[in-house]
Amino acid sequence: MRDFFIKSIKAKRISPEEKELVLQSLRLVQTALLSNTTPEVSNLSAVACQLYLFGASNEVNRLEVLRFTEWVEQGGGEVDFSQSLKSIVEGFFRELQWDRTGALMEKINAQVSLTRKEPPQILVSKLGDPNLQGLYHNQVEALDIDFSVSVLPFELEVLDPRIVTIKPGKANEMHRHAHETVFIFISGTGKVLVDEFENEVKPGDFALIPRWCNHQSVNTGTEDLVFLAVADFGLTGKSFMGNYMKTARMKAV
Repeated sequence: MRDFFIKSIKAKRISPEEKELVLQSLRLVQTALLSNTTPEVSNLSAVACQLYLFGASNEVNRLEVLRFTEWVEQGGGEVDFSQSLKSIVEGFFRELQWDRTGALMEKINAQVSLTRKEPPQILVSKLGDPNLQGLYHNQVEALDIDFSVSVLPFELEVLDPRIVTIKPGKANEMHRHAHETVFIFISGTGKVLVDEFENEVKPGDFALIPRWCNHQSVNTGTEDLVFLAVADFGLTGKSFMGNYMKTARMKAV
C-alpha cells in the first residue's frame, strides 16, 4: 500500500474542491459516529461506508476515524494512523482518480470514432503550419537556455504532440514530469541527457524520455535543433495530484 491519499493530504496536492468532496463524506460518517446513529447509505460513497463500519466496530476505531476527519479538515500534518484505517481511506484516492479520468476511460470504451465531420486537412499538419500554437519560450542567457515549444493543431484527448526548437549552442532546462515522451528528431544535431545517460542525436533518430526522469536536450550544432515530442499529457495531466507545471519546472510565456 502506497498511502497516496494520506500523502496527498500532507503535501496539499488535492484541489480545494476535491478536498471538500471528501470532507462531505467524512462529515456524514463523523455525525453518525458521534450520535451513535446509522447514516443513510445512499448518501455515502463505498469508501465512506467502509469507514463508518470500521469506526462503528469499537471505541478505538471510532476515535481514530474522528481523529482522521479532524486531520483532513485541518489540512494534514505529522500524525500517524493504523494500517487498517489507511487501507480504507486509500479508496478516496481511487475515487478522486476516477472523478478525474473516468470520463476519458468511458469514452475510450465507447468505441466511437473521434474524427470530426470536416475537411480531411484537419488531420494533417507540418512545420511552418500557421495553425501551430505557440506554447512557451524560455531564454536564460547565463544558463545557455533558449528554446520554444509549439503545439500541433490536432484535437486530442491523450496524446500531446509538440514541436520543440532549440537554438544553436543552447539547450532547454533540465526538468522532469509525470508524462512519458518520445522525441522524433527532424533537423539539427544535439544530445539528449536522461538521468545519468547521454546520447547524441540527429535527424531520423528517436529518443525515449521515461516518466519522472531528469532530462535535457542540448543543441550541439550550428542550426536549430528541431524535434517532435509526443507525450501522454492528456492522461497524466488529469491523473497527477498536484501542480503539474510547477512540478515540471517549465516557464510559460
